[in-house]
Amino acid sequence: ATRHAEMVAIDRVLDWCKQHNRDYTEVFPQTVLYVTVEPCIMCAAAVRLMSILSCLFRFGGCGSVLSISSDDMVDTGEPFECVSGYRAKEAVEMLKAFYRQENPNAPKSKVRKKDHRN
Repeated sequence: ATRHAEMVAIDRVLDWCKQHNRDYTEVFPQTVLYVTVEPCIMCAAAVRLMSILSCLFRFGGCGSVLSISSDDMVDTGEPFECVSGYRAKEAVEMLKAFYRQENPNAPKSKVRKKDHRN
């Protein structure tokens, strides 16, 4: 993966809007985004700039140094609802399964050795 899921989702909505002749400024404010972990600061800003209604994620809190979802910031779009803990147990298992895999594109010297942990 080279792009964060939030950016991929935004691009897919934009493509859908083009294909269906819809105005994205009307679609995003009705959109709920579901992601596995709390959006990074870049993705949280993108979610806010696109005026996405809310973002539900499984891990993390709602904000770090900046609370992008709710802070009063000039020219950054509307705040959005930020909900953590959504289906968290499933997310833990999904991330464990993901990290057990190897990246087939990694250089041989960078491929980690499997120690058969579960």
